Amino acid sequence: MIQLGLYSNEFEIEYWNAVNKFIDPSEQREILASCRKFLPSNFFNESTSEFKSLILAPWGKLKAAESFIRVEKFDEMKSECFSKTNNQHLIMNPIYKRLHDSYSKIANSEKRKASLRVRIVRNAGLTVCPYCNRDYINSRGENVSGAQLDHFFNKSTFPLFSICLYNLVPVCSNCNRVKGKQTITFASPFDSSINWIQDLRFSYQGTTSKDMRILVEAKRSSEVENNITGMRIREAYQIHSIEVLELIEKQQMYNQTQKEELQKVLGQIELTDSEFKKMIFGPEITNESIKTKPLGKLLYDLHKELKIY
Repeated sequence: MIQLGLYSNEFEIEYWNAVNKFIDPSEQREILASCRKFLPSNFFNESTSEFKSLILAPWGKLKAAESFIRVEKFDEMKSECFSKTNNQHLIMNPIYKRLHDSYSKIANSEKRKASLRVRIVRNAGLTVCPYCNRDYINSRGENVSGAQLDHFFNKSTFPLFSICLYNLVPVCSNCNRVKGKQTITFASPFDSSINWIQDLRFSYQGTTSKDMRILVEAKRSSEVENNITGMRIREAYQIHSIEVLELIEKQQMYNQTQKEELQKVLGQIELTDSEFKKMIFGPEITNESIKTKPLGKLLYDLHKELKIY
C-alpha cells in the first residue's frame, strides 16, 4: 500500500558491512558455487562482488530470479538447498542453514547502539506499516524495534534470499502474521511496476455507523488484490468507519458559510482557502506523507472523492 524506493548507497553499504561480518569469505564462495546452478545466468553483476550483488540485489532482480526458479529450476534449487531424511522430511543443507540462521544475528547487529531492525525502518522513511498503512512501526528505543521484517519470499522455501536487503520488508506484526506462509503471489512495496496511488483505491458506501462500509478496490494488478484479500485489509479497515463518517460530517458542515462565519470570529486574521482546509481537515496528504501517517491512503482517496483537496 506504501511505495518504497531504493535505500541510499550509504545504507546499502552499511547493510552489506553487517552481512560481511557474519558470512565469511569461504561461506560466500560456497553459497555462490551452489546458487549458480539454479539462478538465472545473468543474475550476477560483474562489476562488483558477486555475493554482495546477491545481498543488495534490487527488487526487480529478486522477483525475476524467484519466477525463473519456480518455473525452470525449482527441483535444482531444492536439491541444492535441502536433503531428505530417512523418513522423507526435508532438512536444510548446512551452508544454507547457516545463511538462514544468520538473519537474526544480522538483524540484531548494532551500530551506534541502534539495531539494524531499527535502522532499516529509519532509512526507509517509514513510521507506519507499508502493507496495511494502519499500525505504527517506529521504534521505542535504539534496540526496541516497532517493526518486524517480513521475508517477502519465505526464507524457509528460498533460504538463498534470507538476508537479501530488498527481500526484507519492515511491517507490523499483524500483517507479518497474517501473510505468514501463504502461497499466493503478493505485491511487494519495493515493486516499482506498481503505482500504489493509482492501483489501489479506497471509497465508501453508506451514511451511518450501521450501514457504513469501507471499500478497497485493486485496479489492474492481481497481486495488489492478493495483498488486500490475503492480508485481510478490507476486514481490517471496517473498524475505521467512524473516521470516515467524521470526515464526511466535517466536509458537509464547513462550507463557504461556515468559513465566512469563522472569518468574522478571527477578525483581522484572514485565512486563505488552503489555510482554512488545513485547519479543519489537517494537511493535504502527499505520496511522501502516506509513509508516516496512519490511514494516509484512505484519507488521500477520500479527500479527492469529497473534493476537499
